[in-house]
Amino acid sequence: MNKYKIIFVDIDWTILDHNKHDWDYESLDVLKKAQKAGILVCLNTARPYDSILHTGLFNIFKPDGIVCTNGGVVFVGDKLISANVIPEEVVRDIEKICNRHHLVLELSTDKERYFTSKPNRYVDRYFDVYTETIPEIKKYHNKNVSAILLFAPEKYDGILMKEFPKEINYIRFDTHGVDVGYYKNIKGEGIKTVLNYLKIDKELSIGAGDDIGDISMFKEVGLSICVGNGKEEAKLAADIVSDDIANHGLAKELERILFKN
Repeated sequence: MNKYKIIFVDIDWTILDHNKHDWDYESLDVLKKAQKAGILVCLNTARPYDSILHTGLFNIFKPDGIVCTNGGVVFVGDKLISANVIPEEVVRDIEKICNRHHLVLELSTDKERYFTSKPNRYVDRYFDVYTETIPEIKKYHNKNVSAILLFAPEKYDGILMKEFPKEINYIRFDTHGVDVGYYKNIKGEGIKTVLNYLKIDKELSIGAGDDIGDISMFKEVGLSICVGNGKEEAKLAADIVSDDIANHGLAKELERILFKN
C-alpha cells in the first residue's frame, strides 16, 4: 500500500518542457491520479505566483498548495501561509541602480508581478527561453515585494554586485536572468513550512525537480526524484533519477512508486 501523503513538484524542465514550449501532460495526468487517491500535490518553483498563473497551468491542473519564489512565498490551498518581504529602502536602492544602467526589473508580491520599465533586448532574450507573459509596467509602489528578477547579461555582474546593497544575494540562473534576493529563499524551507502546517511527516513526502535549486527540496522530503534531463548535481543529490521530461520521466516514476504493487 502507498504510504505517501504529499508530492512537491518543480515546474520548469520537470513538468514544463521548454524545448517543446508545452506541458508534460502524462506527468500532469499522474499527479491528478495521485490527488484522486488522496495524495496532496504542491508546486515548488522559483517562479512567483503571477508567473505560474500566466503559464496557464491553473487551467489544466489545480494544486493543493504552492511554494513559489524559491520558498519565499507559501500557499496551502488559497491561504497565504508565509511571505518574505524585502524592505522598501532596499527595493528602492536596487531600482535606482538598475535605472541608471537602463536595466529592467520584475518585482513580485505574493500574487502580483510587474516591470519597473519598458522591456528591452535582454528581456526579449530571456523570454525566448522561458514561457512567460509580459506583465504591466509600473513604478515601485511599496506593495510587499518578495522577489526581484533582473534582466541583464553577465557583463553587468561585477558592476552590480559592487553597487547593490551588501545584504543582497545576486544569483544568476540564466544568461539574461538574475534573482536578486534579500532573504536566502530556499525551496526546502518552503517544504518545511507546508509539512509543519499540515502536520505531515517528512518521510511521507516526495519531491521532484531538475536543478541545483531543487537539492534543498530533496533534503526535506522522504523520497526525491530528479528527471533525467536535470543538472548533474541534482541527479547526485536525488534518491531516484528518472527518464527525461521528453520521455515523461516523472510520470513513469510516480506511476511505479504510487500505483504499482
